[in-house]
Amino acid sequence: MSDARARAAGMGIAGGAIAAALLDHLVAKGVLSGEERQIVLEDAMYRAAMYTGTFDGLEATKVIGALLEAASGPTNSPLGGTG
Repeated sequence: MSDARARAAGMGIAGGAIAAALLDHLVAKGVLSGEERQIVLEDAMYRAAMYTGTFDGLEATKVIGALLEAASGPTNSPLGGTG
């Protein structure tokens, strides 16, 4: 993997981890409801869906799908945390 590709992947992982943690924290603090978190994730899925013709876009929708599934279960993020 090239340095640029590794850096891009790292930024994607960092951004996803930050976003998931932020959503979990906002729900835990009562700023967002669990339903509102679902709406945010569904909106993210809609935005990512336009890129499913690429490998990276397809992977992004898989990650968002996992977050949606986890948000409806006992733990709210496959990246850790609860809320």
